[in-house]
Amino acid sequence: MSWLLPAACGSIVLLAVTNQMCQDVAVIPFLWIAPLSLYLITFIVCFERVAWYRRRIWFPFLALSVGLLVYLLRRDYADTELSLVYQIVVYCAALFGCCMVCHGEMVRRRPAASDLTTFYVYIALGGALGGVFVNLIAPLVFDGFWELHGSLVSVCVFAVAGAALDRNALHVVLRRMVVTVGCGGIVILMWCLGTHIAEQRDSSIFNTRSFFGVLHVYEYDKGTHQHARSLYHGRIRHGKQWLHTAEMLRPISYFGPHSGVALALDHFPSRKHAEAEKSAIRVGAIGLGVGTIAAYGRPNDVFRFYEINADVESVAREYFHYLDNSNADIDVVIGDGRHTMQRELETRGSQQYDVIVVDAFSGDAIPIHLLTQEASDIYWQNLHPDGILALNITNLHVDLSDVVRHMAIHASKEAIYIEDKGRGDGYSSSDWVLVTSNQTFLSDHTVRSSQDDWDHELKPIVWTDDFSNLFEVVKW
Repeated sequence: MSWLLPAACGSIVLLAVTNQMCQDVAVIPFLWIAPLSLYLITFIVCFERVAWYRRRIWFPFLALSVGLLVYLLRRDYADTELSLVYQIVVYCAALFGCCMVCHGEMVRRRPAASDLTTFYVYIALGGALGGVFVNLIAPLVFDGFWELHGSLVSVCVFAVAGAALDRNALHVVLRRMVVTVGCGGIVILMWCLGTHIAEQRDSSIFNTRSFFGVLHVYEYDKGTHQHARSLYHGRIRHGKQWLHTAEMLRPISYFGPHSGVALALDHFPSRKHAEAEKSAIRVGAIGLGVGTIAAYGRPNDVFRFYEINADVESVAREYFHYLDNSNADIDVVIGDGRHTMQRELETRGSQQYDVIVVDAFSGDAIPIHLLTQEASDIYWQNLHPDGILALNITNLHVDLSDVVRHMAIHASKEAIYIEDKGRGDGYSSSDWVLVTSNQTFLSDHTVRSSQDDWDHELKPIVWTDDFSNLFEVVKW
């Protein structure tokens, strides 16, 4: 067990940290390669020379890095957001510290040369068991990424147990001090991680986990005029609704009346037509959330949502009321929005949408494949020539404005920037880019007065299916 458990713990930490990083940042090769490289480096360091693993160095490093990671995990409740670079460094440092201790302690218990075959078999088996636990067992027994929390505690327990049982390496007084301090630290760690789990689970009315991440539904001020519910994907809110009857159908969060999507849906030129049938519009939306934009639907409108996660539709219909109470004809299609649109083009032809809304962030991760020039081609094949492509580029860590401006250039369209300050009362600040060649819409007084200047000159940041560079858009 002294060989199997540390190998399994190292594997679990690697996979759990990678999952957490990909949910909060983006599903990109760098965020798979960097943790994997660090994991393999710890094997090299520990197996190359036993002297390179020193408890006096790696135990304090483990304590510091895990402490910073715990702070990072609990930052949801802080007033300020931490930089992307800091987050990646902390995740990687904690991973490196955990794996150094796991593999270092494992190597200290390496048997004689005659038994090395069995030793390496246990290492391989432990790594495989860690993968099985994270990928097959954890999604069935946890409704969040709690395996990360458990693995951090397990590594620290293993480190303290290793020091306590190794009577030859440390003086008895020093060993007792290490064990005492270590046990105290483990108790604090368990309390911090336990309260973090409780804060996310106990304060929510619904939790679920799937391949696409973790969903939480929170309810506030029940029984008052401020009664509301919010949907969170990971730590990012993806929609909110007032539940008081008088306010229930008001679109809030990132989709308020001053947002870019509101301009596109309310001020589309055909909306001015006196006849209801001729003022109706067809809307395609990639990303459902709680279905907030359905509140902008009018009789004879068609709103077709493309949502990759079936759990999101279930939540939107059971805990929120935008879809059921919309005046528009609502249709929800489960599947990746871009791929589904492509299949529809091939089988049914163009949907001829008046507006396509792209708002498909998972957590705070970037849907890169929805922001390439090839994706833009698919959107415009499904839009009227005078249609509007509305893209929500709100993000804490990256600036996607240059990417979508080049999408507009590629499509020979004009891009305008709409910054909504939020203005309280349930409204959140948001950044939208509207791409169109519809001059009637662009010359509308409300649209022109809502338009904001770009923050900087256009940079040559072009994303295609073959190339995208997240580091070009990071807000350093």
